[in-house]
Amino acid sequence: MNRTRFDVVFWGVRGSLPVPGPNTVRYGGNTPCVQVQIGQTLLIMDAGTGIYHLGRQLMDSRGRISGHVFITHTHWDHIQGFPFFYPAFVDGNEFVIYGQRKGEHSLLDLMQGQMAEPYFPVHLSDMFADIRFQEVEAGEILTISDGITVKTISINHPGGCLAYRVDHDGRSLCYVTDTEDYPFLDPGLIDFARKADVVVYDANFTEEEYLGLGGKNSKKGWGHSTWQQGVRLVREAEADMLVLFHHAVYRNDDDMDALQKAAQKEYPRCVAAREGMVISL
Repeated sequence: MNRTRFDVVFWGVRGSLPVPGPNTVRYGGNTPCVQVQIGQTLLIMDAGTGIYHLGRQLMDSRGRISGHVFITHTHWDHIQGFPFFYPAFVDGNEFVIYGQRKGEHSLLDLMQGQMAEPYFPVHLSDMFADIRFQEVEAGEILTISDGITVKTISINHPGGCLAYRVDHDGRSLCYVTDTEDYPFLDPGLIDFARKADVVVYDANFTEEEYLGLGGKNSKKGWGHSTWQQGVRLVREAEADMLVLFHHAVYRNDDDMDALQKAAQKEYPRCVAAREGMVISL
């Protein structure tokens, strides 16, 4: 019996801000957006600038489009592509946007705030798709459809952030970006990633950069982690594949090649995320 396809497609892998140009061609310069396609069900992790290209591909290949968009947090690099997501402007399309409220600000407030005057000329109300906002709490388990569940956990980042775990038919993806897991890994996060097939993990810094070794300024408190800590996580969680993510803006393609090589020497089932990369579970 054929299993439903479970594909993970990377549309934006860079952190903080887009850095397109000749030095980021191989890995890409767009900010976070990952498509999780399970059969006909579309899940989207974050709405950074990579979601623009995903939207164009969806418009080229589909009729009516429906999907679920999971926002880890509303720092600009994770939502700045949403106003340019073409399918959201098409009447008849349907999307559910998931994420946390922040104090008195609802998820709707947070998402439409970046589209308000004088920052942007097109309002969220100009999006003609049926868009519903669903606020979630850390620890909540969401049932999407066809046996797909999405688990949530709070991770350590300024202002708060969620990680998501997608499970279907014995296969699982953990999306853990924008987290600072020093000096020790959170036991809850280890359990969250337990036996996962793929763990996408924040590797914005190297351990030398994070700790401020070799005369560098320490990055403690910045809310990001390292590939070394990612290796520790997948080992302790007995997970399988580690995907390094949220690449630093100052790291060019050659730097990324070197970082990936160093990580693979420590943990062979590791790869640095590239735009256009597809992982089939």
